[in-house]
Amino acid sequence: MIRYCKIKHCIIGFDRPKICVPLVGRSAEEIIAQADQIRQSQRSSAIDMVELRGDYLDILPDYEVLDRLLAKVAEILPEKVLLFTIRSEAEGGEKLAFTTPTIYEINRHVIEKATADMVDIELFSGAEQAEEMIGIAKEKGVKIIMSNHDFQTTPDASTIVNRLRSMQDLGADVAKIAVMPENKMHVVNLLAATAMMQEAYAEVPVVTMSMGKMGAISRISGQVFGSAITFASFAEASAPGQIPVDKMDEALTLIEKYCN
Repeated sequence: MIRYCKIKHCIIGFDRPKICVPLVGRSAEEIIAQADQIRQSQRSSAIDMVELRGDYLDILPDYEVLDRLLAKVAEILPEKVLLFTIRSEAEGGEKLAFTTPTIYEINRHVIEKATADMVDIELFSGAEQAEEMIGIAKEKGVKIIMSNHDFQTTPDASTIVNRLRSMQDLGADVAKIAVMPENKMHVVNLLAATAMMQEAYAEVPVVTMSMGKMGAISRISGQVFGSAITFASFAEASAPGQIPVDKMDEALTLIEKYCN
């Protein structure tokens, strides 16, 4: 039985996929401006979550500024789930100077301070470190998305399922994988793996996506195949193939009405 992940009013894994939009400014001022644009936008009601991408920020690793920035975003968007993510170079990070130890220290700081509702931890950052951060997160009331990104290709369905199962075995609250398709069958493999995981193995909400234009169908079909969050663009995309949030909302509404 799947354990839903409840944060504020948002129940991840229940009902249609939750829409998450990235905040990808270089400076604290740019991030705050984007958050304020979301707050004032007519599209704001369609957004369940915002993801602050730390690997875009020039301020890191200045923890004091980061703490203030996260607190400000939470103040501007109090009803949105705030996810903090910092990507490594191997998994599509924007700022290539961040080493694995640096990413670990930044993530641990955010978790200990509980300045975000959720923190993204990469599966291959190390099992020991991941387990340590998950333990701290449970004490602090912070939820963990564990993730894996392959920007080169799409593994076979069994490999995708095994990675997702490893994430939930480590104690993640949400398990996520994103892959790059080289052909249409790769998209089919991703969707098949999602359905297999959802129907046979999932104990926590699962998030999957096939990137690029070829994989865009995976971003709107989560309610059919079992992906609990979809990432959409508001001002700037943070990954190939992200669909604008207003179009994403329309697509999810159609899927909910006619395919459920």
